Amino acid sequence: MNSLGYAAVAYAAVVMLSGGHALAANFCRTEHMTCATTMPVEGYCECRSHGVTEDGTVGPVRPPHSRINATAAGCGTSPNAPGCR
Repeated sequence: MNSLGYAAVAYAAVVMLSGGHALAANFCRTEHMTCATTMPVEGYCECRSHGVTEDGTVGPVRPPHSRINATAAGCGTSPNAPGCR
């Protein structure tokens, strides 16, 4: 296997082990949820889990002692927020 093949396998392993959040650079923190997001830092964000969506604020790193327990939900309730337009 060539070096490109090894890189592809390593990337796939990272994505699978991280729950598919390897490309998201920031984290959305709501009252009860944390999710990876590509929204700008200190901007608006939403996390969704089990049919429930909560508004939150984006931070550059995952808050200490928290785990990703939701997925990014977009801009449903605030479509004009920074990063949503």
